Amino acid sequence: MFSLGENSFLNCTDFYTNDATAWSHDMDDIQRFGIDLLCCWSGIEEALDRPAAVGGGQLLDYLFEETCRRDMSISLSSGFHHGFWECWDLKAAEDFSRRHINEMDRRYGSCPSFESWYLDYEIYINFGEERPKIVDLYTAITDLCHGRNGKPVVVSPFFMPDVGRGCGDHPYAEPGEYYDFWCEVLSRSHIDILSLQDNGGQHLSIITDEQRRAFSQAVIHACKDTGTTYWGNVEGSELPIESMDDYIARFGFDTSVNDPRIRPYWKKTPLEKLKRKLAIAAPDAAKIMSWGYQEFFRPSGGAENRKNYGEYLEYRDEILGRNVQKRWKSFLNPAN
Repeated sequence: MFSLGENSFLNCTDFYTNDATAWSHDMDDIQRFGIDLLCCWSGIEEALDRPAAVGGGQLLDYLFEETCRRDMSISLSSGFHHGFWECWDLKAAEDFSRRHINEMDRRYGSCPSFESWYLDYEIYINFGEERPKIVDLYTAITDLCHGRNGKPVVVSPFFMPDVGRGCGDHPYAEPGEYYDFWCEVLSRSHIDILSLQDNGGQHLSIITDEQRRAFSQAVIHACKDTGTTYWGNVEGSELPIESMDDYIARFGFDTSVNDPRIRPYWKKTPLEKLKRKLAIAAPDAAKIMSWGYQEFFRPSGGAENRKNYGEYLEYRDEILGRNVQKRWKSFLNPAN
């Protein structure tokens, strides 16, 4: 998942100041890592308006050209109406997405690397009067995407493990309730692909493999029962804590892990845990996507990123039966 605008981890300035040569090196690193799909969701409106140093001065134009040349793909945001979660204005959200989808399709609809649309309204499970509203919103935007160019629509929800309500305000739902909810959403909205965020909505390191597996199986069964494609979303970073008491003592009660004040404490997912997470997702997933490469593995991001990148390549090459690529050995042992 590729953020094209400022977020709590990055300001992405170099995306717009890097020339085509620097970007070519970045894309080489991305492909070497094993990535074949760029999910350009967050910051896409900024990317349309912000001048870039690549040829032509438009970053998205460059990425589409480059992904076509490299036989890679792009998933584009279907638009997010800021302020929706405060007012739940379905018409405003639908109108915003209609304009956005039409513009994106006008610019890039004929590009061979344009693979899919993404529903930016990421949710867990909605209760009460919010439940039919989110189904209506998903259905409306999915219909707009399908009607415009027929490309598949992706959604990537999260789950909330029962670790107490020390952060966030989502009530806990059992995996069975999660299954029922997503069966309803998928069967009514005709979303094509569901990709579950496997760190939960809180992205806490204390989430267990058992919790992760239970919610993964719930949506996998929902996908099978509704004819929806399942992708894994094996996230590459987390917030390391010892317990919820530790979280509350450090960051306060009912705070959000997405708070910019908390983000500096996030770390990349330890490799051994990443291996287990991949093993949970891989048997049922048509594709595995991830969040965290740009923030924690991109080699141009600094020494720690280069170390993380090299460690992952060693693991990947071992799995594939390859000799470890010598170039990345130096990332693990800079003195050499």
